[in-house]
Amino acid sequence: MGDRSWMYHRLDGNGCYTDEFIIGVESFLDYAFSQSNPEFCCRNRIKCPCSKCMNQEWHRRITVQRHLTEKGFMNGYIVWLAHGQQPLRRRQRHQWGESSSAAPFVMEEQGNDPIRDMVMDANLHGTEYNMNEQGSEEPIFEEAMGDAKEFFDLLQAANTPLYDGCDVGDTVLKWMSHFMNAKTLYNMSVGNWDYMLKCTRRWMKPEDRDKIPKDFYSAKKMMRRFSLGYKKYDVCVNNCFLYYGEYENKNYIACPICGEPRYKQGHVQQNQHIPRKSLWYLPITPRLKRLYMCRKTAEQMTWHLTCRGESEKIVHPAGAEAWKHFDRTYPDFASDPRNVRLGLCTDGFTPFGHTSAPYSCWPVFLTVYNLPPAMCMKPESIFLSLIIQGPQSPGKNIDVMLRPLIDELKELWYNGVKTYDSFRHEHFIMRAALMWTITDFPGYGMLSGWSTHGRLSCPYCQENSKAFHLPNGRKISFFDCHRQFLPPDHPFRRNRNDFKKGQVENLAPPERLSGDDIHRQILQLPEILFGKPSQRQVIEGFGHWHNWVKRSIFWELPYWSTNLIRHNLDVMYCEKFFFDNIFHTVMDDPLTKDNLKARMDMELYCNRPSLCIPETGSNAGKKLNATYVLNREQRKSVCQWLKNLRFPDGFASNISRCVNMQDAKVSGMKSHDCHIFMQSLLPIAFRDFLPKQVWEALTGISEFFRALCSPTIRVTDMEIWHGKIVETIYQLERIFPPSFFDSMEHLPIHLPYEAKVGGPVQFRWMYPFKRRMHGLKSLVKNKGRPEGSICENYIMSEISYFISLYFQGEVETRGDRIPRNLVGLGLSVNIGLSIFNNHGKPIGSLQQQRVLTTEERNAAMYYVLMNCEELKGWIE
Repeated sequence: MGDRSWMYHRLDGNGCYTDEFIIGVESFLDYAFSQSNPEFCCRNRIKCPCSKCMNQEWHRRITVQRHLTEKGFMNGYIVWLAHGQQPLRRRQRHQWGESSSAAPFVMEEQGNDPIRDMVMDANLHGTEYNMNEQGSEEPIFEEAMGDAKEFFDLLQAANTPLYDGCDVGDTVLKWMSHFMNAKTLYNMSVGNWDYMLKCTRRWMKPEDRDKIPKDFYSAKKMMRRFSLGYKKYDVCVNNCFLYYGEYENKNYIACPICGEPRYKQGHVQQNQHIPRKSLWYLPITPRLKRLYMCRKTAEQMTWHLTCRGESEKIVHPAGAEAWKHFDRTYPDFASDPRNVRLGLCTDGFTPFGHTSAPYSCWPVFLTVYNLPPAMCMKPESIFLSLIIQGPQSPGKNIDVMLRPLIDELKELWYNGVKTYDSFRHEHFIMRAALMWTITDFPGYGMLSGWSTHGRLSCPYCQENSKAFHLPNGRKISFFDCHRQFLPPDHPFRRNRNDFKKGQVENLAPPERLSGDDIHRQILQLPEILFGKPSQRQVIEGFGHWHNWVKRSIFWELPYWSTNLIRHNLDVMYCEKFFFDNIFHTVMDDPLTKDNLKARMDMELYCNRPSLCIPETGSNAGKKLNATYVLNREQRKSVCQWLKNLRFPDGFASNISRCVNMQDAKVSGMKSHDCHIFMQSLLPIAFRDFLPKQVWEALTGISEFFRALCSPTIRVTDMEIWHGKIVETIYQLERIFPPSFFDSMEHLPIHLPYEAKVGGPVQFRWMYPFKRRMHGLKSLVKNKGRPEGSICENYIMSEISYFISLYFQGEVETRGDRIPRNLVGLGLSVNIGLSIFNNHGKPIGSLQQQRVLTTEERNAAMYYVLMNCEELKGWIE
């Protein structure tokens, strides 16, 4: 019996059918229809093993093929008992290093009842037996403990028919699971859900109505048994104290630091005092345990073993140096691949929309890096851990809110937690470690304690930064800070005219400090108070030889100083702000970096007489046009090109909505719009209008970010791009004024190092977490209590996702939705060249037929030749 993992890998990360699944279905059908026993194949019909028919219906080959493709196989049907295969007698033990889909799939003895499997995974696993070689029974499962009463209540609901005469398997719990999934999938309101429930009960027989809940409250109470729960802590209104641990007692009615009252005065509900500010904490331990207790995800938690080879390609953080260095430093942790690696992200968002009053809610997320790339950055795998109440940002006081999470992470590191692995049917001690944090640049300062404002804002250069203050623009400039990264014999180090006038560069690049070096700096910092008193505390030397504002709480983690990367520079924001500076300056709009004050500063530091402000004549006191700025006609041409531009479906948003043809301006582009423009459109948009020197420098930036954002990277490539980005930035320094170069133009110098050490940026940037925040925003039903509303609805979405794992093919989820244009999937495997194997539908209707022009025909031929897999070996 071979590897049959393909049976439950129907869709890839893009929602398309996998080739191995289509081929596997053909092999299954060949096997099933080759049986001569009429018990298995009769009159060219077999039992259909799809998730709907579940071997209860007999169908012809084409019908079974369609059912399996559309609905997938029924759960646990690894051994094809209903199609002639003999049952397995023995169970093999899984050894680390084996293929994660060979032995475990052979020994899986999952039943055909998804409801029972769901209840067992959520509560406890019974003890089952198998025959050994001597013919006696031996246990093959270890028993997992749970709450007996809740277990039997759920099991009773799983065994109670929905109504008399219903199909086998249509139980109360199954109906409730489907109904609950519909609420979270389509974001239904409670009133809408209650109305549908009321209608359903009205159509049922009177004796069956009491089997289902009366309203959403009753249903939530029933499904709460699948919930992982949360805790709520009171917080001082000034963010200086958390009523946690021994201070959680209600006898503490005032903040011990600032004296502010804990509760609202004169507000009592149900004999309970109302806190002035709260923190919602969702413990990560039960959520990690569920990843192993659920049979659907336990297997994938050791996927990272497969990408630790010696290949130069890095597709996952497990193949990068930071992960390997951690394994070498802590071999006891690395000895069990089931131990969990985590990443933390936080950022603020407005839950009410941009037109409302300012309000900043701060969620904290944790993502699990053990999972494969197609899973670990999906919304379902990004766990909400904290919700920090607004309306203001917590700032550096975020350490107060992180206290419960840090304590839990320390417990998971030192002691671990006993966890049941339902894939290998054994208990083990699960430990966890935090690899790094992911935030935008201001959030970097909040979490790390190194302020990202001022002359020393770069956390890598620190006190060796050569940034300076512009007297007229009154901003910090990183102009001419990058020649020190060039080789010692590079001629630009001795150039006195194109950079700061009259200056040469003899210094070596700043030494990159290790975690131990930074830890020694941290130990010398004084203790500070958080909250209101911290506004008056400034550490001696701040802004002169350091930028520390606090001792970050993350240094309490015993392994934090050994991590090669502790806080990631976010590529998303670096790319967006770099692009904004380029685009606004070239298009000469009000946000340009080339204004009158910028020209005044340029006269002080640069030798560029053609760009100086004239003191006499008709242009006296005016800014002269530069070669890197487009005139009005050129701007109109760029805007018209963008207005007519169309992208493939799902590639980018409609950028034409941002174009204002009347004023020849482009505004309102989101981060992903800037990402697409920077990497795909920037060289094309300005090629016909800018001088060659300027266009080549901008193209170099575009190529750098395109290489940096590749899903597959090589260490040697990143080392090469580190040298190229230095050359590209000093080419830009020869063109643009000093005001153009803020910290966002300096940070790309350090991005290749982080990619080389941490792995592809897709695992370390803000895009997936921003999408997660957008999902949280839609959960706000009570705008008077946005954080509580988010937490309650998030718990229900967790339940819904857990349920959906057991009804694949029956319950639609966001993860298994078929793309809207992927229809009419053919069942034949080989239908010509691979480029013509893509399935879909045309957009719009056919208006008229015409013959392609010679230019269009040549373009189509070129596209086929360059994108056809079969021809790659023939094209040099």
